[in-house]
Order: sequence, then C-alpha cells, then structure tokens
Amino acid sequence: MTSLTDVYEERGAVVSSRRLYLGVGLFVAGAALVVAGIVVATTGLSEALGLGLYEAREVAGILAGVGAPAAMLGGFVVLPASQSTRAAAVIGSSVAVFGVALFAHAYPDQWLGAADPSATLTLATTLVYVAGLLTTAWCLFLAVATFETRKQPGGTARMEVTEEGRIRLIEESTPEQGLGGIGFFGSTPDGEVQTQTNRPQSGQPAGDGAGAATADDAFLDSVTVRGQPDRYCGNCEQFSYVRTDDGIAPYCGHDGRYMDDMEPCEHWDSNVR
Repeated sequence: MTSLTDVYEERGAVVSSRRLYLGVGLFVAGAALVVAGIVVATTGLSEALGLGLYEAREVAGILAGVGAPAAMLGGFVVLPASQSTRAAAVIGSSVAVFGVALFAHAYPDQWLGAADPSATLTLATTLVYVAGLLTTAWCLFLAVATFETRKQPGGTARMEVTEEGRIRLIEESTPEQGLGGIGFFGSTPDGEVQTQTNRPQSGQPAGDGAGAATADDAFLDSVTVRGQPDRYCGNCEQFSYVRTDDGIAPYCGHDGRYMDDMEPCEHWDSNVR
C-alpha cells in the first residue's frame, strides 16, 4: 500500500543524514584543498614550509586539481541524480585526478618553460584534466537541473485518499518555460501581475478558471460528502512521521514501532474532531 514515505522517497525528496554529512564533508574537504592550493601558490607559506618556487607551484597545482572535482562530487551525494549521471561524474572525476597525476609527473622538468620541455605532454595533461573537470561539472549541472524540475515551481499537485485508504499523487502539468520564466523571449511568466506577455488581448477573457474550480470542487465534494473519514493509519490519532538515519518513516505511537503499511488495527482512533 502506498504511503507518504514511498511518495517522497520515490521522488528523491528525502536525503538521509549519513548522505548529507558525507556530501557536505566531501564538498568542504574539496573546497579546503582548493583554498590551500591558492594559499601555497600566492603567499609566503611555501617558504615557511621549505618549498622552492617550482615545488610550491607543483603542490598548489596538485591540491587545487584534486580539490575541484572533490567539491563537485560532494553535490552528487546530496542531490538526486540517476545512476548514469553519477557514474559519468565519477568517471569524469577519475579522469581529472589522472590529469593531476600527469601534471605531477611532467612538472617542472617537462613542462613548458623548462630547459627541456615536452609540449605534447603539457598539452595532453591539460586536455585530460579539463575534459574530466568539464564532464564532472556538466553532470553536476544536470543533477541541479533535474532537482529544480522535480520541484516544479509554479506547478500544482494534490493527494487523494481513496475509499480503500490508498494515497494517490496527482500532478497537473505546466508548460515548459525555459529561459522565459520572467517574461523574456516571449514566454508567459507565472503569477497574476500583468506584463506585456501575459496581459489579455482586448475582447478576450482574462482567464478561464472555471475548469480548475470545477475539478477542485468535485474533489472536495468527494471528500466531504462521506461524513465519516476512511479508516487508515494516516488519519489515526497515534500516527506520526519520524526522522531516521534512512529518512522519514511512518511510526505508530500505540505499538511503538515503525510501520510497513497503512492498514488500520482495532485500536484505530480518528484524529478528525
């Protein structure tokens, strides 16, 4: 039987505390490596550590090179993303780390500016690292875009409780807006404030809300005319949702246990007064 937990977990809205801490920790560690690389390359810290000019640049390049993809991967631990996107991000980060390894091998003796430089190795190292970093960044962009799409700003949804006590999520589709969400590029912005793109033409009605109102009224009537609410755990006085390490879980206060379904027991007591 469908529960609210299944609805939220299926849509990727619930993130466990373990995943959250791991993602934030990975992001903070990556950002710290990037900052450390900048500090080593631009301040006198390298002299205090006994590093020469080229050694300081090499250490700074390695720290920043590893920190950038690590910080990006931290976002994938928290954001909902498909398995293919996560796999592509891991591959991209691995390629970037391989580019850092090539840099550590080539710098400074075979890098451009050395006495015996290798232009081919320098170019290959740069291309490998940039390709891996761009792949990881693109996957992160896809994850963020997918997350924003799932949130569906401006859209509507409602939950219906059927006669059998099942929960059904009904989404009402909204037109794609792309870059025109605030009225640019000819698309119509959301909201009731009139602009040049959503102002009704002369002789045309300002809007047609009768259909939506009728559908909502029919839904409300189907709930209110019954008088007595359906017996299921979701409207029981002892029912609640609690947060666990794996997310949000339904909990029965009478039995003191987590629930696997919404079937009511003989101790069911309506929370509708």
